[in-house]
Amino acid sequence: ALPIYHTVEDAALYKELLAQGMHFELCPWSSYLTAACSPDFTKHPVIKFKKDGANFSLNTDDPLIFASTLDTDYSLAKEYMDFTEEDFIKMNINAAKSSFLPGKEKKALLHKLYEAYGMILDTQF
Repeated sequence: ALPIYHTVEDAALYKELLAQGMHFELCPWSSYLTAACSPDFTKHPVIKFKKDGANFSLNTDDPLIFASTLDTDYSLAKEYMDFTEEDFIKMNINAAKSSFLPGKEKKALLHKLYEAYGMILDTQF
């Protein structure tokens, strides 16, 4: 099996997965602790995923084992990978759209996210 971070090394595979809109779940802190990629966060593959407009989200992996939270991964992305609030919003929406929730529940979750992010237009007069 090809670790997710190494898909960027196979140009043809990476291009195909981007075209399919494949969702990538990335865990920078876990990848650091397990040596899944370079320990230099400024060279983490998530930067390429972001630059290429990939469908991805940041997650936390085994929080009890790695003593981490989602905030750990978000803080790394903000500090070392130049992630902005807009990037985090896009990732959260990507995660919801790519979730395995049933259609009705997914729609409700997306509505809550759009509302929380001020993306719902007020149609009242």
